[in-house]
Amino acid sequence: MKTIILAGSGHAHLEVIKAFSKNETTAHRFLLISPHRHTYYSGLIPRLIAGEIDAKNLTINSADFAEAKGFTFIQDYVQSVNQLENKVTLASGQKLQFDLLSMNVGGAPAELISESPHDTIYLRPFDGFMPKWREIERIFSTCMNPRFVIVGGGAAAVEVATALRIRLLRNQTPKSEVHLVSKGPRLCETYTDEISATILKSLLEFQINVHLNESVEKIFSKHLTLKNGSELKFDSIFVVTPTQPSGIISGKIDSKLRLSSNIFAVGDGTKMLAKPNLPRSGVIAVHQGRHLAQNIRNILKGNNPIDFVVPQKQLNILISGDRSARLVWGSLSFEGRWPLQLKNWIDE
Repeated sequence: MKTIILAGSGHAHLEVIKAFSKNETTAHRFLLISPHRHTYYSGLIPRLIAGEIDAKNLTINSADFAEAKGFTFIQDYVQSVNQLENKVTLASGQKLQFDLLSMNVGGAPAELISESPHDTIYLRPFDGFMPKWREIERIFSTCMNPRFVIVGGGAAAVEVATALRIRLLRNQTPKSEVHLVSKGPRLCETYTDEISATILKSLLEFQINVHLNESVEKIFSKHLTLKNGSELKFDSIFVVTPTQPSGIISGKIDSKLRLSSNIFAVGDGTKMLAKPNLPRSGVIAVHQGRHLAQNIRNILKGNNPIDFVVPQKQLNILISGDRSARLVWGSLSFEGRWPLQLKNWIDE
């Protein structure tokens, strides 16, 4: 009997739990370690911001799910890993031996220097975002014409900006402002130039101010300065930039999603050696989780793990308006009502 530890309950590990039957988990010792009994589902964050769902509808009961599949759940988090002795030390001080370890602990964006930390809100990690969400809701209800700045140029930043605009339009605040500040020359740079240009056009038509090739120089109490010297006033700033690997995970993972022969790492907090620009998204995490489940099975059966093949095309659906979404599949893209219906069905 071997001990398999899953540290973290992100999208990838939920796929592993989903893949294993109770017969498989009882043949060995499977553990899930996470600081919370629930997992926030990132796909529904835009609907939360838009005011369509409550925070209570944003969570997956990951601990209950794991226990029903035969996993032992430990409410804690991994503080350090001893690769020589195959041991993890938890925040509580407990030490656990493992035969296989997988890390899905997420990451965090680089922090901006801010003189208004209370109003500078990081989308990730979600444990930090959710307590501040109540304050954002207060702004929606008390400010006549709120001003929001979103820092980032990827799909998540585009959706946050769109969701904020939807919420403001529903609240009938015509003079409110939404600004999207991106360092890159175009939005969603993993998409084709044509799709990026179409997304930009949609945002501008939706009255979202987009600042490309720009960065935030300094954040003051109620305004910030951009690289070009201009100023933007704000009530809240949303930081939706790419996450960086966790301090526990050092180095890049190989083609088999491993840090070493018996330690795997998946999800937002990782970088692949052969694919350093691989998008960090829920879609990729789900594919990694399914592949990780197969590699764990292979090792338990005495076989070698196999390479993770990045899907050439990934389905992405971004909300684009009050009743529309944009579907992206490789070089194909179109916007309309039924992509939004498909997105909502997938998320549910």
